Amino acid sequence: NVLGGIFARENNYHNCLLVNEKKSVVEALNGNLFLVKGDRIKTPPLTDGALNGITRKQLVNMIKKLQEYNFEEVSISPFELQKADELFITNVIVGIQPISKYRKKEYTNTVAKDLLAKLNAKARLG
Repeated sequence: NVLGGIFARENNYHNCLLVNEKKSVVEALNGNLFLVKGDRIKTPPLTDGALNGITRKQLVNMIKKLQEYNFEEVSISPFELQKADELFITNVIVGIQPISKYRKKEYTNTVAKDLLAKLNAKARLG
């Protein structure tokens, strides 16, 4: 993470995605990565090296109960990122943070906003 942070700073990036030895995307510098394509939501599995973050756990449990989305914990290649409809990062500080642009691709944030609203409602209701 330290080298990723230096790389991001030196290149004027807001964040940096980390890959494992198999070249699968694992997470961002500041949280867990989620990818949206249609009604499918994917996140890298813990076995790929993703951290078992608190917000990640809460979001995964919630998504699995929602009928409007299909959830998968699978390895994600860097090429899939540019085919995605949305990308977002989760952590305990911001909850869900949409990624607006990766390389030259710009993303929507409809699903991220929907999930954040549902996560906030769940937190209020307990």
